[in-house]
Amino acid sequence: QDEQGRPAPGTGFDFADFLLGLPQSSSIRFGSSSNYFRASAVSVYVQDDWRPRAGLSLNVGLRYEYFTPYREKYNRIANLDIAPGFAAVAVVTPELPGPYSGGFPPGLVDPDRNNFSPRLGLAWRPWSGRTFQVRAGYGIFYNGSVYSQFPGRLASQPPFASTATLNTSLARTLTIEDPFAPGPSKTVTNTYAVDRRYRVPYAQTWNFSIQQELARSWVLELGYLGTKGTRLDIQRLPNRAAPGSPLTAEERRRIGNAVGFTFESAEGNSIYHAAQARLVRRFRRGLSLNALYTLSKSIDNASTFGGAGAAVAQNDQDLRAERGLSSFDQRHTFMLYYVLSTGFGAGAPRLGRHGLARLLGQWTLSGGLTAGSGTPLTARVLGNLADAGGTGAVGSGRADATGAAIHAGGCFFNLAAFTLPPAGRFGNAGRNTIPGPAQWALNAALARTIPLGEGRRRIELRLESTNITNHVSITRLGTVVNASDYGLPTGAAPMRTVTAGLRFSF
Repeated sequence: QDEQGRPAPGTGFDFADFLLGLPQSSSIRFGSSSNYFRASAVSVYVQDDWRPRAGLSLNVGLRYEYFTPYREKYNRIANLDIAPGFAAVAVVTPELPGPYSGGFPPGLVDPDRNNFSPRLGLAWRPWSGRTFQVRAGYGIFYNGSVYSQFPGRLASQPPFASTATLNTSLARTLTIEDPFAPGPSKTVTNTYAVDRRYRVPYAQTWNFSIQQELARSWVLELGYLGTKGTRLDIQRLPNRAAPGSPLTAEERRRIGNAVGFTFESAEGNSIYHAAQARLVRRFRRGLSLNALYTLSKSIDNASTFGGAGAAVAQNDQDLRAERGLSSFDQRHTFMLYYVLSTGFGAGAPRLGRHGLARLLGQWTLSGGLTAGSGTPLTARVLGNLADAGGTGAVGSGRADATGAAIHAGGCFFNLAAFTLPPAGRFGNAGRNTIPGPAQWALNAALARTIPLGEGRRRIELRLESTNITNHVSITRLGTVVNASDYGLPTGAAPMRTVTAGLRFSF
């Protein structure tokens, strides 16, 4: 039932509604696919290497980059002109004035012409004749490719395309037979907009390391790496409805003449710190090793730079609640790579010329071990029990934190730590508060080269395996509190694979 005691347009359970043919929402988009996007980029840089004294090298540079926002050859893209405070919106097309912020450029996004990137590097050997070294660096890097994600969505918008996004309600119950039941007419049906003052995201990166050569070809390196992301991509729902009010979803929207739309802006930020220890054995007597341990932590409100992509904020009025561990945060990682060879050449062991030496010679065993703690997960809610249709949320909202400890023995996490949020508000659980399961895998390859005579003819044998121990590494867990797979594994890394190859060269 709804807040007024009337029967709700569904059972309140996702799978039951699916069996009954009662979708929660529907969307449709169609129009011309013949678009001609244009963009350009200009890069200029200067760089100089300066050695003020023996054992000290400085690298100084400055780079300037200018990326033009994408435009469409025939101006067939549309954006939204937004009034201050998201009080109103209007459709705007290239080179035409909007009612709230004036004329728009051809790409509907103001160009960013202030992308200067200083670079500084240092390599220093304090004591002559010794192998101790110090290295440091700093640089700024701009993500101009972000413009490429706008034009396709701006082109598939009215007035150049027909779109509709509907949520089921008492006044308009959606069914699979009639998923686009007519509802209240809206003047603005665009479902996507980009901030016209969007600025190119950038990252500041700095590092420091010391290196010391040890006896017998061993090298030890200790380092620190930091990265700060600024103006990262964030997606918001400014025309979402307040949850739980005694009105239909459409009547709850802040802008009455517009549908729910996604608004993309450059308001995110991130910070990453990592301490690293590396131990290297250069190839000697048929063996080389490279081991790297990293202790790191990453916090953001938009995991853009880590490859996870932008996520839609749960509450447009509370972007501070989006700050948490990055989706790619991995506290501990360890990687070990090795090569063991009985072949001939520099650095190879001497096996002699007897029959056993010929049998054991020319073999190479290589591979690696990768291990790490899990990436964090977010407790979520789905379906109309969470009132997602009323809020205009895309995908899902977060669950409520009960205050119980998240860590629990005997299972991946404590299921009682999260529950459904009460009617009328968003869930208060933070982003990425569930620690993901740890993962590790061992890979190996065995190869041999057999020469045939004095020429170039030879046979190459190779046998390689990934995850040679067939270890199960869980990669995903069910974190939707009102789903049947809550707390259960829902994904795993690939199991063991073995590949054999034979090659004849002549």
